[in-house]
Amino acid sequence: MYFWNTKALAHELSADTLEKKHYKNYYLIAALVVSAVYYYGMYSPYYDVRVIGIECFLTLLIMFVGIQRCYVANGGDQGQHFMNRITALSFPILLQTTVAGVGFGLVLYVIYDYFKLEQTSFALWYEWCVSAFTIFLQVIFFTRLNMYMKRVAEHTI
Repeated sequence: MYFWNTKALAHELSADTLEKKHYKNYYLIAALVVSAVYYYGMYSPYYDVRVIGIECFLTLLIMFVGIQRCYVANGGDQGQHFMNRITALSFPILLQTTVAGVGFGLVLYVIYDYFKLEQTSFALWYEWCVSAFTIFLQVIFFTRLNMYMKRVAEHTI
């Protein structure tokens, strides 16, 4: 299994040499990472309903467009192994974007705490900054996933 090397994973997917049990493992681990991120989000919830609403709408839109584009990149109705490929490739890309998100969150929190910004105007923008970065990570995730799906389908890895 490839935890970080997306290119090597894409090469195996393109050559169709990945063992069947690995597809299950990628799905399982991706589900666990998504669940962990979900519960982390519950630990530090947003308070501004506008942030929640806008992020929810954009997340659903990004997911819809992203999955549709990945389907087309895989060859559309003539593509092969769409679910296997998208599941396997999602894991390392998700892991990388999650690490970037946690890193950003820690930096933002350290700045927030170190400069005692709790009672300043930055406190009003804190949720917006986190939400904007979350949306940015989703766009990066689907852009990279789409790129690798296309390369796997075209056997250009």
